[in-house]
This record gives sequence, C-alpha cells and structure tokens, in this order.
Amino acid sequence: MKQLAAVLLLIALYPLASSTHVVAAPTSVTYTGSAPTNVKNEKGVILKATATFTVSNLDLIIAMSNISTNAPKTASDILTGIFFDISTNLAFTPVSAMVGPDSTTGAPLLGESDFDVSGQWAYKGDLPTGNLSKDAPGEYGLSDTKFSFFKKSNLLSDIKLPGTSPLSGVQFGITDMSNFDPKARGSIKHADLIINTIDLALNGLSVNFSLTDISDVTFVFGKSINKGIDISGEMVAQIPEPGTVALVAIGLLGALTLTRSGVRRR
Repeated sequence: MKQLAAVLLLIALYPLASSTHVVAAPTSVTYTGSAPTNVKNEKGVILKATATFTVSNLDLIIAMSNISTNAPKTASDILTGIFFDISTNLAFTPVSAMVGPDSTTGAPLLGESDFDVSGQWAYKGDLPTGNLSKDAPGEYGLSDTKFSFFKKSNLLSDIKLPGTSPLSGVQFGITDMSNFDPKARGSIKHADLIINTIDLALNGLSVNFSLTDISDVTFVFGKSINKGIDISGEMVAQIPEPGTVALVAIGLLGALTLTRSGVRRR
C-alpha cells in the first residue's frame, strides 16, 4: 500500500517538477540580443549584448555585457545603453554603476582601473515607448551617452572621474576587448571604455515585484538615436526560486525512498 501511495505521490509531483521554471518566482532572468552592424565597412560584423536582472532586497541589479567578438572600430560597436519596461509602475532611485568583476575601464593596456563609474552613467524613468528614432524604446533607461533624453542631472552620482566629460560620445560604454587592436579603434581611439561588464543598480522595487514583470528589453549601440543600433533582447534563461526547487526535490526524493523501501521488504 505504501508503495502504491509513493508511486501516486511521484506521479503527482512530476508535473510540478517539470514546470518549476514557469511557476516559481525567478531569482534572475537573462536577456540576450544580436543584430548585424549598420556600418558599411564592417560588413558581416554581428553585435551582441546580454543583461542579467537580479533582485537584492529592494534593489534591481542589471549586469550588462557586450559579447560581440569583433575588434571595435567605430562608436557603433560600443554598447551604450539599455531600456526596458515593467508591467507595474515603479519610481526608481539610481544607486550605482560599477565595473563588473574581471572587468576594467580606460586604457587596459596601460593598467588603468576605475571601478565606480556612477558619475558617467545616467538613469531616467517615465520614458515614452516607441520607435527608437523618435522616442526611447522603453519606460526605463540607463545610458552613458545623451541620446535625446538624458541630461547631466540624470547621472547616477556627481562623482566625476578626472579628465572625463559625462554623457559625451561613447566614453564608458561597453566593449569586448578580448581581441583588442589599438590600430583599429578609429573614432573611438581616445574613448575610455568598459571592458566586458557593468553592474547597474536601481532602488525602489515593490515587495511583490517579480522579474517576470520585466519586458521589452532593448540594447543600444552607438551615440546617436538616428545612427545608432537598437537590438531587442530575448529571455534566454530563468533561475527558479531555490525554495521551490528544494521543496519539489525533497518531495520526489521522499517518494523514491518510500518506493525503494517497499521493494526491499518484498
């Protein structure tokens, strides 16, 4: 009888286990997007970006990376912003913009390393949604350049790094410099760039916020709304809430243990 009950429990729990990634509140979600460049002399170059959203208390943390594999030659190769929408209206307060782990800024070959770039990135909410050439592509936006809606009053902090001019050009935008070629930097020759990843933090989440409320993630490359490149991000991963996974796992393990126990008695 116990064996039969265990089998029935196992059958009942299986659908829950197989769909945990859907019903459980995720602890992080990752979006990735790619598109060909619009620069004529870079035919065949594919621009790629990724961003992982996580929650820490009431902070929304966005780890954003440029995962293109081409050596950057122009401003259009540099990841300069991210826009997204949220199904519930939230009033965020910007917290910080930090160079991510295993990342650097400035001229990496000279050993420069400035990790707090909050005075170089700007945040703005309540943006109109629509075509990038006319409006911002999402309600919330973070960028290291002006486009047509960011001002210095929108900077995450007033900490200015020596020798920099916030929101000008693509400086402190993000690039993948794994195949760095100093002779191929063109118009970005003198730009301070973030290599690999930036961690952006906003405070103001509601207690019932879920990462599944995020939508319309858009990555932006370049310094101009009209000439830049916007890429729609697609969700590629969700990490379920650990408690839900553990609960299902314990239930399945218990069912299997009861089943095996019944078999041994026979």
